[in-house]
Amino acid sequence: MYSGGVVQISTRASDLRTAIERASGARADVRFAVGSTRISIPCPPDDAPTWSELLQALRTADRWGSVTADGQTVIWAQIEEEQ
Repeated sequence: MYSGGVVQISTRASDLRTAIERASGARADVRFAVGSTRISIPCPPDDAPTWSELLQALRTADRWGSVTADGQTVIWAQIEEEQ
């Protein structure tokens, strides 16, 4: 993981973050690693009307998925940044 300093988020990652936040209504967590940016949010309820828009946003990522830890499911999307 990245540590220290200010990192400039790419336009592509910024657009994805905006789309995910708009679709889910949740504030996204953004993490940087060498060569990638990962954006994550708490998983919306199964019956949330936002799933269609959220999936549309996720499909623009290079990779996406979900993980469950500490009893909470998190949806994540990753952008591979050009070096």
